[in-house]
Amino acid sequence: MNQITSIITSSAMSILVVLTGIVVQAIKKYLLMRGGKKAIEIVEILAKNAVNATEQVADKLDIHGKDKLEHAKTSLIEGLESQNIHLTNQELNTFIEAAVKKANDEWKK
Repeated sequence: MNQITSIITSSAMSILVVLTGIVVQAIKKYLLMRGGKKAIEIVEILAKNAVNATEQVADKLDIHGKDKLEHAKTSLIEGLESQNIHLTNQELNTFIEAAVKKANDEWKK
């Protein structure tokens, strides 16, 4: 009888450990997904701010074309570093180009 109780107890503990591992993985995946969405929203806001700020100081700094892109990219990188977000150069360009397009579309309206 004691052996059966021992087997049942150890089996129940094993099942609980497996279930706990599954729940932890699900929670971790959910939090990463949620944090990823938040990070994208932060990047979009910072890219918009970097583009707008660059447009405002472009005449004073006498920068045009690629220099404006580099200035906006530098501003965006500084903002992202303060939020502990790191992107590739291509991703930075993509977010800046999207912010420029959105600003141009709003200006045309």
